[in-house]
Amino acid sequence: MARRLLNLADRVVRTRMREAIRFPTLTENRSIRLSSISEYTGRSHFERWQKILAGTHDFTNMAGIFTPLVYVEVETTDAPCDPSAKVEIRGESWLARSLDASGAVRHLVRDGLHTVLDLGGTVLGRARMLNVFTRYDPEPARRRVTVLPPELGLGPYPSRVTDVPGIESLVDLSRKPDFAESQVHVWHYGQTDPNRHVNGMAYLRVMEEYVADLLHASGHELGRLFASRARIVYRKPCFRGEAYRRAVWFRSEAPLTLAGVFFKEGDSPDGPPAVAIELTMSQHGE
Repeated sequence: MARRLLNLADRVVRTRMREAIRFPTLTENRSIRLSSISEYTGRSHFERWQKILAGTHDFTNMAGIFTPLVYVEVETTDAPCDPSAKVEIRGESWLARSLDASGAVRHLVRDGLHTVLDLGGTVLGRARMLNVFTRYDPEPARRRVTVLPPELGLGPYPSRVTDVPGIESLVDLSRKPDFAESQVHVWHYGQTDPNRHVNGMAYLRVMEEYVADLLHASGHELGRLFASRARIVYRKPCFRGEAYRRAVWFRSEAPLTLAGVFFKEGDSPDGPPAVAIELTMSQHGE
């Protein structure tokens, strides 16, 4: 007889799914591009938990509980795949809590690790996705959810403890950026999603383009250099019609790593950015 789980909030959800390869997600090498990894891992991370959390996440109820992404890691191995075949996604996800300095619950989170493989077992990409339980409220203290909703029947909170990476884990804002824009850009409707704000991978694509331009201007060969890994912290959502500026810092030379941020136009110039992205660059093997 299987041992009964003492704390139902400690369950680990394991997934094994197959997805068709979508041609627009591939590079000329037939590898999955970095900003498309989440298109394959998303169902593994969200589908099962949407059933478990049914009734707590309602896009029409602004007073309800939501679980937005606050931190994402994506990686592509640049391994080619067969566009006519399928890929397999293997995932594990679980609930956890982060603690404040006093040891009290600061956040309840859902954490997941997902791997994309071809049917021969070659790893094509990986993703880590971390969601925080929250409410829509202008007051930060009222936004935080520190106890699981009783209607879930999972108990008050999970036993696992984890850290929620912040902006400071990716970039040192006390240091002047190596590059900073004076011209503003605007988010548009085509970059949004059903969460009513700019899609999480839109930030990555826009930052990749900016970093590529900066590296080219610095003399780097972009014919072989590409972003193979990204770590992203979402602190504050952006919306269509809002203007933004970007700033970038060099983080290391080996591997070549840069960190970029998005500042909302109108926010305090001394305040924290809305989103931060760390990009690790690799050389294409060709």
